[in-house]
Amino acid sequence: MSKTTPSDAQSVGSRLEQQASGNPAAGIRIGRVYAALLIIVLLGALDHTIVATALPTVVGELDGANHMAWVITAYALAMTVAMPVYGRLGDRFGRPALMMVALAIFLVASVLCGFAQDMFQLSLYRAIQGLGGAGTAVLPAAIIADLVPPRQRPKYLGPLGSVFGIATVVSPLLGGAITDTVGWRWVFWINLPLGLLALAMAFSLRKLHVVRGTGGMDWAGIMTMIPFTCTLVGAVALSTESDAPAGVVPGLYLAAAVLGVIFVAVEIRSKHALIPMHMFKSWPVVNAAGLGLVIGAGLFSVVAYLPSYVQMAHSTSASVAGMILLPLVLGMMLSSNLSGWIVTRTGRYKVFPLAGSALATAVALCLRFLPPGTPLPVVGVLLALLGLAVGSFMQLTVVAAQNAMPHSVVGGVTASLGYLRELGVTVGTAALGGLFAASLAQATANNSLGLPATTLTDPHLVQELPDALQAGVADIYSGAFLPTFAVLAGIFAVGVLLSVFMPEQRLSEKTTHAE
Repeated sequence: MSKTTPSDAQSVGSRLEQQASGNPAAGIRIGRVYAALLIIVLLGALDHTIVATALPTVVGELDGANHMAWVITAYALAMTVAMPVYGRLGDRFGRPALMMVALAIFLVASVLCGFAQDMFQLSLYRAIQGLGGAGTAVLPAAIIADLVPPRQRPKYLGPLGSVFGIATVVSPLLGGAITDTVGWRWVFWINLPLGLLALAMAFSLRKLHVVRGTGGMDWAGIMTMIPFTCTLVGAVALSTESDAPAGVVPGLYLAAAVLGVIFVAVEIRSKHALIPMHMFKSWPVVNAAGLGLVIGAGLFSVVAYLPSYVQMAHSTSASVAGMILLPLVLGMMLSSNLSGWIVTRTGRYKVFPLAGSALATAVALCLRFLPPGTPLPVVGVLLALLGLAVGSFMQLTVVAAQNAMPHSVVGGVTASLGYLRELGVTVGTAALGGLFAASLAQATANNSLGLPATTLTDPHLVQELPDALQAGVADIYSGAFLPTFAVLAGIFAVGVLLSVFMPEQRLSEKTTHAE
């Protein structure tokens, strides 16, 4: 495995400094900037889920159980709708200063979240935090595109993907530990020292000579994108609720479809679109967008629900259930860095999404037919293979799309892919979660164990049952959850189909900042 180290990055920086003064990256020590970008990605990824394990304590102190979901939803929704805006702003005004602004918003909102006195305030500050978090999610990859040519980008984007994967698994454990020791407010305040360090390290980005775009903001696009996204997310979220009012969900889906058509029509006519629709005339970009949706809907559904299944089906603690995702992350770290190194050396990338999607499909099918009571090490091995599969091409899709488009819209392209991936995460996790919840509700209500449904959904009560009854509970959860892997296999199979028809364009060895 080849891993980008600060010394490697600094050697690249020294070579850049020796180039002509017209080079936009001249005078920048990339090692320091790259380390700052890693910290920034870590901060943004941590706050996706770090609050999850602190929520019971937060609800108890702020007395707001009815508004609990908004603490997480407000952050995710604000982050999703802000991504394309950052892409356009970055292409128009340059990314260095915008990165600083986004990080500053994120840190100020983190401090405010720690001082929240009720659930409304916390949800509001979380939404502001999400507005800053969107910049930490999409700008680092675009800044890498400003600094290094497409041929070199995979080895830089690989560690960024690894950091995101690590944060996804570690954040719930970290949130629980902080809450149990120094209090839940430090879940937010812990961002401050790391964020200030990243700001100081990334200060040299001010030397980046930015080629700015022209034109104004796409206000019509913003005004149509926000209601479309909110309506779609609301429809998907409500469709998983059994007590949703009749007719509301179909009405929301219809409204989302109409708003989506309006948004696309506005973007097609816009001269400075948030999501440049002309990029979808490029087949590599369409492939990259489709694979991003596959990763969002497939991978993060596993991350969201597998620990709950393991806790109930294997009668483990919450900590052990959370640790089951470590093999997945280790596999992603290994393959994302290795594939990045190989692509940098060879310039060829098509084999990775093709082989990765095929392996992910096979692993999902194996997970689907796992017999109840399968030892956890076997599950861990399969998850490691899934991590190897998805990690091998998770960042390469961004490189392929950036390489296929002019550098003047690299921010818009990168942000658009992030926006679509987040939609995939939201829709995929909600849909599969609804399928799991419906199957589980039916199985627990009609169980043959003679136990009330409330007992079968409480992990502490299940762990107190006799071994024979625990085995029966494992059968119930396996029957409800494992079929969702058949759906995931179908999603990854779409990735195989997309990869077969993916054109492999030569990755440029030059950083072109003006066409």
